[in-house]
Amino acid sequence: MTYLIVTDSLIDNLENLNLDLQYKKISKDSLNLNEQSSLFEDPLYKFVYDGFFTYKNLQDNQYNFSLRYIFQIKKSNLQKFQNIENLTVVHNSYIVKEKYPWDLSNIIFNKNKNLDSDLLFYFSNKENNFRSFFNFFTKEVFRLKLLLNVNADEVSKILNEKKDYKYEKADGLLKKLSANNLDEAINLVYKLEEKMLKASYNQENSKRFIIAAKQKLQV
Repeated sequence: MTYLIVTDSLIDNLENLNLDLQYKKISKDSLNLNEQSSLFEDPLYKFVYDGFFTYKNLQDNQYNFSLRYIFQIKKSNLQKFQNIENLTVVHNSYIVKEKYPWDLSNIIFNKNKNLDSDLLFYFSNKENNFRSFFNFFTKEVFRLKLLLNVNADEVSKILNEKKDYKYEKADGLLKKLSANNLDEAINLVYKLEEKMLKASYNQENSKRFIIAAKQKLQV
């Protein structure tokens, strides 16, 4: 029996769906449906947590719907599955709060807030999510560094951005941060960039970077 989760946004667990299933999470990239067989099948369901599927995806791989898989689809693709047997459709009505790079960045700079485990996982588990955070955070750190010696109008021109709320935040942080704090954070950025250029994405390196950055910059 295959399960389809109809959802607007990808979910990475089934906790809010009240499904009485034992499952393990697998990545879409590591899945090879051409090699699946019901013979000696794993008793655990396999939940593909990081990608949407369409009917064509499964049809092209001659997928057997009697297998124990849990796929995520968008509502627009649901009708194409209407004649499939061995299929259970579950609608995700739980509203997933979007996660933004600045959510994590604000925690990093705040000594009164602990790192949120959900944010840490979200922004380190997948390379695209981490790079989104890393690009935002790196620009924030370099903005602070420039503002130590250059006025805000010039910095906004250099970075090609509006002088808005970001500069108000920076002004508040610079009253507490030292130049040494920023230099150490920039050093962390350079070290991680070097690692990412030389090797494939590593989740643990990303987690360590986030934790180390907070240790250097929380004020």
